[in-house]
Amino acid sequence: MFIQLRSIFQRILSTTWVGHLLFWVCYYIYDGPIASTIEVVPYKRICSAAIALPVKITATYVTLYLLTRYLREQPRNRRLLYLLFLSVTGFGICARLVSYEIVYPNFYPDWATVQPLWYVPKIIMETFGVYSVVALVATMHFIKQWYVSQKEKQVYQHEKLEAELKYLKGQIHPHFLFNTLNNLYALTIDQSRKAPEVVYKLSELMSYMLYESNKPFVPLQKEIAYIENYIVLEKIRYEDRLDVSLNVLSDVSGYLIAPLLILPFVENSFKHGFSNDIGNIWVHIDILVNDAQLIIKIENSKCDPPLEKSAHCGIGLTNVKKRLDLIYKDQYSLQIFDEESYLVILKIAI
Repeated sequence: MFIQLRSIFQRILSTTWVGHLLFWVCYYIYDGPIASTIEVVPYKRICSAAIALPVKITATYVTLYLLTRYLREQPRNRRLLYLLFLSVTGFGICARLVSYEIVYPNFYPDWATVQPLWYVPKIIMETFGVYSVVALVATMHFIKQWYVSQKEKQVYQHEKLEAELKYLKGQIHPHFLFNTLNNLYALTIDQSRKAPEVVYKLSELMSYMLYESNKPFVPLQKEIAYIENYIVLEKIRYEDRLDVSLNVLSDVSGYLIAPLLILPFVENSFKHGFSNDIGNIWVHIDILVNDAQLIIKIENSKCDPPLEKSAHCGIGLTNVKKRLDLIYKDQYSLQIFDEESYLVILKIAI
């Protein structure tokens, strides 16, 4: 029962007109009953504040309307500025008329004949009295609008980031599948007995990609196990020509990493570095966590002469660079050296 009542109360307070009503009630309490405590005859202040309130309310909403339209319209409409200036003058005069014709004769008769109706200093004072409230409300309004717009931008940026990450992650699957199926095709052409093992390992890898990689972060140990399975596939393909080492040089338990970040670098070392080489092929992979920083070093031999890059070459690396920028921003460094061997050094704060 209490929860239901609280929910109803929260919905009522969230209604715009209720918030405005509460503000004006609080303002009147301050300007009337509270301010009257320093008056000799309190009821005069209470009544005069109530009589002056409609002018202040009207001036506030007219000013907000004109300001909002002026700031929203592109290009800016100078006519609205002229209307704003006229409204300030008009409401200042209205406030003076209310004071001179209603408030003074009924509550402060001694003041009624001190200055004439169109006494300019009095009009200016009345204008400041009205627009001190208008300035307060306008400031609150635009601060709220700014806050709402910032929240909306954050939500938009978050949704855009999520969509882009899903798109980039989705590109990994067909790209990896394309390369692995090419390998499998070559084995089937040769009628290799290793083809069934490739299919089995491929199914394990696809299972990881379909279920584990949907999470924003996965245990580093699982990502390394995934790389190990990929290496098994490549060993089947290259048989005895492949010298590959995967060295985990520190305890990696308890650390998380965005899924499928390491694979494109490893895949690149196999696929694009030396896939047509007829000599010995080597790949050395070192993984280390030191001072909350993940360090990945991948070095491979290069074919001679170098391979010409195909249309698909580099898709994985371009993809992973974008994902690194989106996920880790300034918390990573990537160095690539293309000299006698091909060396990649990736450092990520985790």
